[in-house]
Amino acid sequence: MTSIPPWLMPGLDIVGNMTLAMLLGWVVGYERYFSGRAAGSQVYCLVSATSAAVTLLAGYPTLWYGGVEVAPGAADPTRVIGAILTGIGFLGAGLIVQSGLNVRGLTTAASIWGVAALGILVGVRFYVPAIGLAALFVIAVELLPRFERRLPARSAFSSTIRFREGYQPQVETVLDYLSQRGLRMPPDSMTLKFNHQRFELECLIFASDAWRSAAMSEVALELAALPAVDSFVMTRSSRA
Repeated sequence: MTSIPPWLMPGLDIVGNMTLAMLLGWVVGYERYFSGRAAGSQVYCLVSATSAAVTLLAGYPTLWYGGVEVAPGAADPTRVIGAILTGIGFLGAGLIVQSGLNVRGLTTAASIWGVAALGILVGVRFYVPAIGLAALFVIAVELLPRFERRLPARSAFSSTIRFREGYQPQVETVLDYLSQRGLRMPPDSMTLKFNHQRFELECLIFASDAWRSAAMSEVALELAALPAVDSFVMTRSSRA
């Protein structure tokens, strides 16, 4: 049985810790996904794994640059690392776009920030951790979403309901209507407007796992049949 070369052990140790960090990040991300607050947990995995990579990197200064001793007058690499991650963070923030209740670009922004850590690892010649982090990124972005779709979760969609002129909607009636269909509306997401002699209700609606695939179409059909409803708009809410 061949033993692992001593020079490879630190790299494998870093990869193992990054994997654990990504799994723990996924646990938190899946809780958000299950609650209908996010479209996936990729962002949590990327940020957690990247943070672990940079933190672990700082713990092995004697192995930086292939173990070559740095000249006494050389700049502190940790300062360079901090400047890189901060600068890339601003770049990633520019990719995040919000449209109503939907947010796009979070995963791309986290990926760019994480790729900066890949460059840092390669820069100090931590090749094994860099390859491991790249593999974890692929797992987080490509494989985990497929796995999550098989797990129970709630879906969320925003709705704007415009009632017919003269109709005064009762919040309790709306809540009972949703509850009877396995849906719920958080009170803090509700906005009631009065415009051109008509009431408008804006809210978030959460569907249970059993309703997740057909919730929007089922509710839309029922709303269209209600005499008190004049028009409505429904949009699936996501954070991706």
